[in-house]
Amino acid sequence: MGSHAFDGCGGLTSILLPEGLTSIGSYAFRDCSGLTNIDLPESLTSIGSSAFSGCSGLTSITLPESLTSIGTGAFEGCSALTSLTLPESLTSIGTDAFVGCK
Repeated sequence: MGSHAFDGCGGLTSILLPEGLTSIGSYAFRDCSGLTNIDLPESLTSIGSSAFSGCSGLTSITLPESLTSIGTGAFEGCSALTSLTLPESLTSIGTDAFVGCK
């Protein structure tokens, strides 16, 4: 999924990402404040910088076991996020990936 694909879509409340998707580009869902939860496909290996930054309504996200990297500021400002389990496959977490997550 390319950079800025759904950037600023505040009214987006849900999305179904296809199996086979391997990466989410930078800023792909930035400021999609209507998203409350998202299940990522098992094929996903990377989440780009600021991919979900500003998704203030995001309370739950399921990270697949295939995920190896989370970019800088990927979940910055996701203040409603209450729980997250990092997969063992993860080898890289960018600076400020979870800053502003209470």
